[in-house]
Amino acid sequence: MDYYSVPRRLLRGARQLVYPRRCPFCDQVLGSVPTCPDCAAELEELRRKPGMRLDASQHYLGRLAGAAAPFRYEGCVRRGVLHTKYRAAPWAAVEMGVWLAKLAFGSEVRMSGAELLPELVEGMSLGYDCIVPVPASGTARGYNVPQLMALPLTRALGVPLYPEALGRTRAKQHQAGLPFEQRMANVAGAFRVTDPDRIEGRKVLLVDDVITTGATAAACAQALLAAGAESVFAIALATVEFEAFPAKDQPLQENEPDF
Repeated sequence: MDYYSVPRRLLRGARQLVYPRRCPFCDQVLGSVPTCPDCAAELEELRRKPGMRLDASQHYLGRLAGAAAPFRYEGCVRRGVLHTKYRAAPWAAVEMGVWLAKLAFGSEVRMSGAELLPELVEGMSLGYDCIVPVPASGTARGYNVPQLMALPLTRALGVPLYPEALGRTRAKQHQAGLPFEQRMANVAGAFRVTDPDRIEGRKVLLVDDVITTGATAAACAQALLAAGAESVFAIALATVEFEAFPAKDQPLQENEPDF
């Protein structure tokens, strides 16, 4: 069933009577308040301006048509992503996806009860044919953060979400703490397209939560292009910014919990 169908929205509304909506970045109760007043100033400071596109001199983009992220992976954005990953907060991933729809694609967002609803952006479906999330690294969490972030995007862009189009060929070592050279080896050949008919000839929007070096997104793009995708563009909520491309042996600890 569609995530934004009326029955599912009614169920979420009933749940929020007991468990009120919270800020995805600081966990403060918001209810029907659209944005968190305590996080507003910091979120504005963390915006990547004037453009959101990633620089190929600072990230490895491989065969990606491009990549973008509206936030720097710092402060409340970093804490929010880590909370979503490690504190069983799937609802926060969806709301972060609403921010992504708004900032990256210009979707108007309205309140419906205590839920943020992104509106369709006319003409955006001309740029993309489908949305594919980066697969989860395992099943222990019980949900895939990029897939949940992609739910508001499919509503805003008006293109289908294929949550299982991309899978893993093997379990991988977590990327956190690995230098770039090991990250590349870790994801080389790690992804496969499970349904090539859905991908062939399509312009794919690849969704991830955070882009660090770009190794994972580039490996996903390689698998999608090998299956016949016309192009792959990657979008994430946030990115780690480097002054220069990180050294091959430089450890990167972007996902180490700090709470």
